[in-house]
Amino acid sequence: MKTSLTRHSASKVRVQVEATSEEVEPAVQRAVRSLSNQVKVPGFRKGHVPRKVLETRLGAEALRDAVLREAIPELLQKATEEETLAPVAPPQVEVTSYDLGADLSFEATVEVRPEIELPDFAMLSTTRPSSKATPEEIDDQLKRMQDRFSTLEPVQRPARAGDYMLVDIHTTLHGNEIAELSGNDQLYELGSAWPVKELDDELAAKRTGDIVKFNATIPEGLGGEHAGKEVTFQVLVKEVREKKLPPLDDEFAKTSSEFETLDELRDDLAQRIEKIKAVQADAEVRNRILEQVLDDVEVEAPESLVQSEMAYRLQRLEEQLRAAGLALDQYLTSQNLTEEQIEADLRGQADRNVRAQLILEEVGRREGFQVSEEELREEVRYHAETLRTDPDQLAKELGERGRLMALAGDIIRRKALNLLVEKAEVKDEDSSDEQAGGASPGTGKTEGPGGQVEDESPELGA
Repeated sequence: MKTSLTRHSASKVRVQVEATSEEVEPAVQRAVRSLSNQVKVPGFRKGHVPRKVLETRLGAEALRDAVLREAIPELLQKATEEETLAPVAPPQVEVTSYDLGADLSFEATVEVRPEIELPDFAMLSTTRPSSKATPEEIDDQLKRMQDRFSTLEPVQRPARAGDYMLVDIHTTLHGNEIAELSGNDQLYELGSAWPVKELDDELAAKRTGDIVKFNATIPEGLGGEHAGKEVTFQVLVKEVREKKLPPLDDEFAKTSSEFETLDELRDDLAQRIEKIKAVQADAEVRNRILEQVLDDVEVEAPESLVQSEMAYRLQRLEEQLRAAGLALDQYLTSQNLTEEQIEADLRGQADRNVRAQLILEEVGRREGFQVSEEELREEVRYHAETLRTDPDQLAKELGERGRLMALAGDIIRRKALNLLVEKAEVKDEDSSDEQAGGASPGTGKTEGPGGQVEDESPELGA
């Protein structure tokens, strides 16, 4: 077998293959056996139909196609191994010459993993954001706690922004009530502008016993089939209530937490904030290092991988929109975007993610990173906990769908990014002291498929 290679780009090559009739003969025999088992011919047992009979019954073209289906994958695999190519997608094949019993020539356009030249990662450097809790952040958490322990007290005055109103609200279209937008004894916050902003305008300065009636258009994503239609609202104000916040003092600390004083509560909130900010700071360091690597390393993302990543991201976007009751076209309209703009944005994200994956996988390959069974089990357990499902059941499902290898790839990319962070020089933004490898490699659980870290900002609880 003769092979030759033409490189069209860093990620696309054209392979020319020439095989002799003797090299093709095993594929001919396999094709004959396969067809012989499929075709019923009077006078012959299944699986024992001679080649000439098959050719007469099915036609030379059908037998030729069957031979090509058998021969090309095997010959192409040998060719890619000889040329040390790593295909990333099914090839596009063009047969240039073949007749039954003759030599075979074909060309295949193959997308391959590009060769990547890695720099000296010890030259990487970045800063680590401060994880110190600021007085403003502590105050913000106290205000949230204060709000949770607030009370609503009836008042005999006109309603104003921030008040709550106990209302009976009835929404109709052509006299027919819309159940999902109607109800008695509903607690409405003046200023929330839900479900329509006109509700705030109409209820402002109203008192207990007032009735308002007005028309408004239901926004897209609300009211089901009534979205986008003009409907009639009638609202009875049954009570106006003012939110009363408890004073921030030692008594509040005792009521809202296990602490005796407000200072103790503030100290505890500061510690909680700093734990969260430390995780976020580690994540930011990892993102900054990855961005530097993407800037420093030239790598062409294979188009098929970019297209696959784009399709995945579009599917995820559509799922998120459906959960919010929106279709993609409604979302585009609400954001004043075109399909071309969203496609360009998705392409940019996909290209970056694929490039990041390729670079991190190359780091993992050169370092000889492996994934143990225990590491894979731990990864499955983590995802099962996130999805609130049984780890064994999830492992079975992932295995059936061929996704366990993808999880192993995630682990290797995470290890690779951990290594880059360890090698980098990291300085604290709030300190002049230099810290090499200042970000904790163990905070990789929030990483995306390419090793990039997704932000986590859980709200504190006392």
